[in-house]
Amino acid sequence: MEMTDDVAILRKALLQSSAYSHAVGPVVHLETHISHVFLAGDYAYKIKKPVNFGFLDFTTLDKRRAACEDEVRLNRRLAPGIYLGVVPICRQGGQLALAPHGCDRDAHVIEYAVQMRRMPQDGLLDHLAAHSQLQLAYMTDIAQQVADFHDRAARSPEIEQYGHLESIRAPVMQNFEQTTPFIGRAVTAEQHRTLRATTEANLAMHINRFAERVRAHRIVDGHGDLHLRNMCLMDGRVVIFDCIEFNPALRAGDVMSDIAFLTMDLDHRRLPAHANRFLNEYLEHSHDYAGLPLLDFYQAYRACVRAKVSCFELEQDAGLADEARAYFDLAERYLLPRAGGILITCGVSGSGKTSAARAAVQELGGVMVRSDAVRKHLAGVPLMQRGDAALYTPAMTVRTYTTLLDHARTIVASGRWAIVDAVHARRNERLAVAALAHELKVPFGTLYCEAPHEELVRRLEKRAANPNDISDADVAVLEQQLGFFETPTAEEGPLCTCPGGVLPPAWRAQLGIAH
Repeated sequence: MEMTDDVAILRKALLQSSAYSHAVGPVVHLETHISHVFLAGDYAYKIKKPVNFGFLDFTTLDKRRAACEDEVRLNRRLAPGIYLGVVPICRQGGQLALAPHGCDRDAHVIEYAVQMRRMPQDGLLDHLAAHSQLQLAYMTDIAQQVADFHDRAARSPEIEQYGHLESIRAPVMQNFEQTTPFIGRAVTAEQHRTLRATTEANLAMHINRFAERVRAHRIVDGHGDLHLRNMCLMDGRVVIFDCIEFNPALRAGDVMSDIAFLTMDLDHRRLPAHANRFLNEYLEHSHDYAGLPLLDFYQAYRACVRAKVSCFELEQDAGLADEARAYFDLAERYLLPRAGGILITCGVSGSGKTSAARAAVQELGGVMVRSDAVRKHLAGVPLMQRGDAALYTPAMTVRTYTTLLDHARTIVASGRWAIVDAVHARRNERLAVAALAHELKVPFGTLYCEAPHEELVRRLEKRAANPNDISDADVAVLEQQLGFFETPTAEEGPLCTCPGGVLPPAWRAQLGIAH
């Protein structure tokens, strides 16, 4: 008997404790449109439904077994401790049971299940978000994991095809074709038409960028389904699970498309600070600022995907029309033109520059680029590893500040504020950034941070004992900086003084930045 013969019989059997070789207690059954999940004791078992949706085909036992094996293999990339293996479900006599060690000779396999370590349902990040318990620190953890995952992810000519224009265009435009029947129910004709036209315009506008992303090897075998429901807090760390295993076209692509799912999901949940924290941490670790001009396009695409899914489920839940409309509205906002600007921090080490920069980044929804991170990236030094003297030669400092300017240009091109966090000790360094802002015709301002000498020393001594701080500056470096530091003046452009790195309440007004 295959699962296609009688799904109900198999489901009923797996709700019984006798189907398991370990203690289970009450078995909990969960269901999605493509799978059944049974929570049994310390484990979870996922079974594929015998369905064919075009983009996936689970209609035979062999196909379901292969999909289970792919799910374990691919998800072990991010969650090796969760995905334990593929377990056959055997029929022996009139009994159905999971057989971790294989079927007995007189039994035969009727189905396969993915065996997973059971995750706490109240630890799922969508649950934490719904209960206002989603900490910003989790975004840092996720960003570091995803950046490392993308760095290690498979790349090949076969995978690169998913970065070519037509491979991008097909699923993007399919969203509009498949949601046309829902015009009037979940989206207005005008909004649908406008979104489609704007999307077409973006595809044309970014042709060269798409090609450059392929050349830069930013097309990877990714996750494909990065959102809060596929993340869980376990043992103090976030575990990322449930990537798309059934269709490489929905999993592989630009890393910006991968992270766009999470930033979109956070925006949809009205958690913009979380989205901004994740984005900034991801960019600092991946150093992929060049991808930023494509992020809004991919966020709009991801929002349209979620709108489409909500439309498809309207027959089961008419209330999802509001959900679909919210996603369409979000997609529309992502594609609206916007303009940013450039802020720099200025001050010696320990003066609070990074604190001021982070506060400005969050308020402006901007992107911060730090000299400490850029310097180490250029030298090939891990962020958390202490650098040696070679990192701080005059030539390396010139390279660092030149790269900071390049990143600021790219961030502004994405319509965002660039916050360049560096000492900017010399007037000519600050004037170079002001000149770039003038060239790009965007606002410019300086956040000047200062603190008493004894406070600077105290902070640097404390920082030296923190293994999670990427800065190498110590008291000796501070004394060197004080020897050549040139205090900024209003003649260089709008200036805001931030005592100890604290933004004053009127900092935006002082810099002429509108709310």
